[in-house]
Amino acid sequence: MKKNVTSAVLVLALFIGVGSGALFVNEIGAQGTTYKIGDRGPAGGWIFYDKGTTSGGWRYLEAASDDQSTGAQWGCHGKSIPGAMGTGIGTGKANTAAIIHSCGESGIAAKVAAAYRGGGKSDWFLPSKDELNLMYANLYKAGIGGFADAIYWSSSEGGADYAWLRDFGHGYQNYVSKFGSVNRRVRAVRAF
Repeated sequence: MKKNVTSAVLVLALFIGVGSGALFVNEIGAQGTTYKIGDRGPAGGWIFYDKGTTSGGWRYLEAASDDQSTGAQWGCHGKSIPGAMGTGIGTGKANTAAIIHSCGESGIAAKVAAAYRGGGKSDWFLPSKDELNLMYANLYKAGIGGFADAIYWSSSEGGADYAWLRDFGHGYQNYVSKFGSVNRRVRAVRAF
């Protein structure tokens, strides 16, 4: 009898959830939790973007709780990386995969970000230009996340010789030379 009562309650809860629309699905989604900008994420980082609904396998972007490097190179100066020119929100993961695939140099920003295993997760990547901008606007400017007043790399290439970065201390975003002597900070992100 107890099993039948439990089943009936579950069916009723599902019926009520369907009747109340997408909000129920978002609240009881795969993660079982909703987040706000500035909340701690499931991997211990900081939520800096919520696109409102789950699509493409993700809804939120989470920045790692600390920097993965204080001085990494972008890599592959003079070499254009096919697939690494995405600047929009949601393009960082593909940019990072393209960089790793096409750039044989070790210790570069994309590889440092992808190697991070914070919170036991293995899906970290180097943020795109616009994702990095959201980290600056939604976390750094709010005093969240322990960011340095320093320059951070994005995964967005600006051509064979250039890549986008964000200076958190001075507030500007620009593309600069990927030349090997330029070292910048790395803060990995993940989409879930």
